[in-house]
Amino acid sequence: MARFAIDLTAVRETLGNRNFRMFTAGNAVSLLGTWVQRMAVGYLTWDLTKSGTWLGAVALAEFIPVIFLAPITGVVVDRFDRRRIAVSGQYLALLQATALAVLTITGHITAVLILLLQLFAGFVQPLIQTARLVLVPMMLPKERVGNGVAITSLIFNTARIVGPVLAGVIITTAGVGWSFALNAVSYFFVIAALNALHFPPHPPYAKPGGVWSGVFADMAAGWRYTFRHPVLGWVIPTVGVSSTLTWPIGDLLAGIADEMFNRGAAGLAAMTAAQGVGAILGGLVLAQRASVDGLSRLVIGAMVLSGLFMALFAMTTPDLYFVALALLALSAFFGVMVGVGSQSLTQTAVEDHMRGRSLSVWYTITRAGPAIGALILGALANVFGFSAPIMAAGAITAGVAALTLFIRNPQGAPPANGNK
Repeated sequence: MARFAIDLTAVRETLGNRNFRMFTAGNAVSLLGTWVQRMAVGYLTWDLTKSGTWLGAVALAEFIPVIFLAPITGVVVDRFDRRRIAVSGQYLALLQATALAVLTITGHITAVLILLLQLFAGFVQPLIQTARLVLVPMMLPKERVGNGVAITSLIFNTARIVGPVLAGVIITTAGVGWSFALNAVSYFFVIAALNALHFPPHPPYAKPGGVWSGVFADMAAGWRYTFRHPVLGWVIPTVGVSSTLTWPIGDLLAGIADEMFNRGAAGLAAMTAAQGVGAILGGLVLAQRASVDGLSRLVIGAMVLSGLFMALFAMTTPDLYFVALALLALSAFFGVMVGVGSQSLTQTAVEDHMRGRSLSVWYTITRAGPAIGALILGALANVFGFSAPIMAAGAITAGVAALTLFIRNPQGAPPANGNK
């Protein structure tokens, strides 16, 4: 059984690495700007259209390119200099944020332009995220990669709470366009941090036919490698169930707060905060782990508990509102262990020349799952209400994870490979 006591020694040692410390500082500022912009995009779209359909279309525009591009970007970061790819992606994202800021501040923004700019962001994000993921093991020794991933998640979830609050202040005091301007400025911090990193460039790709030959063959090889891997081959598909059934709950909280608990906007804010607090604490627990030993069992065990607490959350009533908040926080606590732990496994368990492709598999599945799940659960909620679909989703998640634990290690004995 994992020990959940907090010991910050591993965190201090990981942040003692100069490269990772600089990367983390720049990334923290950039992520704060990203969450400010996400809030502002939704607000501006609604302000211009008063249409839920437009809100969905704008969200979908950013997501669709990810499905098709993430597997290819895995090949790209395995072939080219990873730092240069990350920096180039940041400049493209800076361009998108600047366009949103200028068009909004000058009064020329329209819903169609927001849609097109979010579509552009959808093409850029897989490149940025995959390159960021593969940079972590280039900065840290293998035994600290898991800590680094957890610290990055901790910062991400902190920004997820602080960013929308900051966006609300900017929108009400200066105007929504300045939220985009803030995000544009934030990219300079992460670009400076990436350029200041000290490590050798990625070795040049050498293959007959040139750097772009055989891209799709290499992409297919990455998927085969990942799903035939003795650990990732069962961890990633299992985590895919959780990403599809329990991770989308955050996208449905507006309806849950209103329909299940009659709490409206205040309930949405409280539930979002509860999820954020749970996720931050879960990230902090993972960040202090001394190694990745036993991490696969922790990931699947956390998936059992995340699904269980989600099912219990779905069974609560308005009279048990504060109990529901606690259950939501607990589900997020274990849910972040599933996401961050599985990413750490992917970072550490693969060969370096396959890391980009394996991470792109993880990224594709964990990015596509919530979008597909939100669509399915939302449609079911229109027919049955939110409670029954969410309870079923949590129960199925817990059941699949429990069955996986039994099949993979029925006696509970330590696996032969310590990384499992």
